[in-house]
Amino acid sequence: MLVQVHQRFPNIIKVMLTGQADEDAIEWAQREANLHYCLHKPWSERKLIEILESSLNNMCSK
Repeated sequence: MLVQVHQRFPNIIKVMLTGQADEDAIEWAQREANLHYCLHKPWSERKLIEILESSLNNMCSK
């Protein structure tokens, strides 16, 4: 799904939230969907906020 989103909207920053993705799948998403970050379960609210803020700052600086 992230690859399809990237193809349609290449400037959107993609963040993956996962509980099961293996390293190969994450590397593939980073390469093919320009994944900004992958956050593994269980994640903390603070970490999620940091990633979203970082993503938004990245998007605004472009």
